[in-house]
Amino acid sequence: MDLHKHYLSLSSQYPNTYIKEKEPLAPYTTLKIGGPADLFIHTKTTKDFESILSYISKENIPYTLLGNGSNVLISDSGIEGIVLKNSSQEINILNKIESPVAPNPNPSAHRQESDPNNYLDFAKLDYDESEYPQVKVEISSGTLLPFAINTLLKEGVTGLQWYAYIPGTIGGAIWYNLHGGSHHFSEILDTITYFDLKTGKKESSKASSLNWDYDQSEFQDKPNLVILSATFNLYKGDADKAQKVVQAWILQKSKVQPMNSAGSIFQNPPLEPCLKNWGEQKSTGWIIDQELNLKGTRIGDAQIGPQHANIFTNQGQATAKDFYSLIKLVQDKVKQKFNFKLELELKLLGKH
Repeated sequence: MDLHKHYLSLSSQYPNTYIKEKEPLAPYTTLKIGGPADLFIHTKTTKDFESILSYISKENIPYTLLGNGSNVLISDSGIEGIVLKNSSQEINILNKIESPVAPNPNPSAHRQESDPNNYLDFAKLDYDESEYPQVKVEISSGTLLPFAINTLLKEGVTGLQWYAYIPGTIGGAIWYNLHGGSHHFSEILDTITYFDLKTGKKESSKASSLNWDYDQSEFQDKPNLVILSATFNLYKGDADKAQKVVQAWILQKSKVQPMNSAGSIFQNPPLEPCLKNWGEQKSTGWIIDQELNLKGTRIGDAQIGPQHANIFTNQGQATAKDFYSLIKLVQDKVKQKFNFKLELELKLLGKH
């Protein structure tokens, strides 16, 4: 495909949008790893984002959506086609909800840590907000999660505090059905607006009509649906208490999750293989640390975290190949010793 002609066309149509050929992608990720994009487009408003999606739809161009790059491993050879990054930062507090809306059901969690004293103690920070008045808030998909949390807390709006110290975007959080302790993003979602690349139209769906699970959303199975924005059922809650939770989350997580990481590499395993092997639910970090004794292991400059064994870090000049080799090492040892596969929470982009 001749992407150069699209580069020329898009550059003339969107002179104020950052559009580059062979743009290195490593700077756009928390791991600082990854080769170039054939064509990179960085939009700053939902209007421009939707317009570029319309162009991609009409021209039928292969594309990859990149959020804040906090949960991805981009291959050393980069990504073919268009890489589209949306950095819209749009938040609109719509109205008070007169009739309380019950949270959407939690997906199966298997979220607890096996050793909260050495890892993360989710339960200690949790509390119920259902007694507070509710408020509906619309947030664009490119909005950074920390920005949304801080902006809304200043307005006395709570409900996002469980997702502190996660450097992702709202769109990415919906796509992954982000979890923060015992909470999942799908709990507080009301309506999601998205662009359908097949039809070239903007549509909306109630979150309650979509399928959600642990680290799973319906959008993962339908890449033609690109999230533009969402409305949330949040609370006019205790902002001071929520701010203390935010600070406590940051304090806990910063001890085990440095910013030169991509967050958790693997999902926590389902209950069934844990019961067969240990008689109770176990976390992936505990398994890698206590059962495999791999904490601190390095391949090149990729390292299994010395603080939390399910968080790998880039110690300088790590390549995607280094990281993928470390991932395979852990998966192979778990399969050999315990006869189940650790599923990735990290998303692989490009050819690995």
